[in-house]
Amino acid sequence: MSRRSTEQEAPQPVHYGEAEGGGCDQPGCDNKEAYRCLYRDRRAVDCSWAACAEHLRVVEGRGYCLRHASIVEVLSLAASQGTQVSPPDLDNRCASLVMWTARDLDEPVVERLVRWGDADTSIINDPSIRYTRPDRLRQASGHWERVWALANRTGILLRVGIKVQDDRPEVVVLTGGPTDLLSLVPPWIERHLSGQAARVSQADLVERLAFQQQLLSALDTYVEKYGASYPNVLVPLRV
Repeated sequence: MSRRSTEQEAPQPVHYGEAEGGGCDQPGCDNKEAYRCLYRDRRAVDCSWAACAEHLRVVEGRGYCLRHASIVEVLSLAASQGTQVSPPDLDNRCASLVMWTARDLDEPVVERLVRWGDADTSIINDPSIRYTRPDRLRQASGHWERVWALANRTGILLRVGIKVQDDRPEVVVLTGGPTDLLSLVPPWIERHLSGQAARVSQADLVERLAFQQQLLSALDTYVEKYGASYPNVLVPLRV
């Protein structure tokens, strides 16, 4: 192996933020070697969370707190596809909530699209989480969204989306075509808003599965009522 190829394969060093003397902010962690999260929002405000290397997540060689790491992943994916989005405000969790909800729903939604389609249809499974703000109504709230679609050669037959709006950052909205099918506050966010303690992992998993099932049941009901080709007028192949 050449020296040049060895250098290319060498792992890149991880860049952490400024060292903090107060220790890791992760509950229950006693590690005194902690670093500031490197996230900076669109207003140039830095995240104040400090954590040890174990409780920071590395994205593209930089260390972030768990909340902002998922947002950076969304922004990085958007940038790789040619869409530049300003980093959301520190307390804006919309993109992260869309990402985690969509990850839970991805497999069962795709399974349904396969079942609802036929030999003449194809599935559009776009992992991007996109930010949209209405062009004509600048005062209207923007939203983050992840979509799936069932299409044929003439256009989209069924568009399924998960979105979270800037002015309702705790609410997950399931969409079918142009219609909002169901709006729900996830149970773990309800607990956080009411000041309740987090549940143990097993109970949290049960809650997440129940939340997922509510969304899928609403989608099933929609397709049972209208079919997988509603509305009848097809729209261009763009999601």
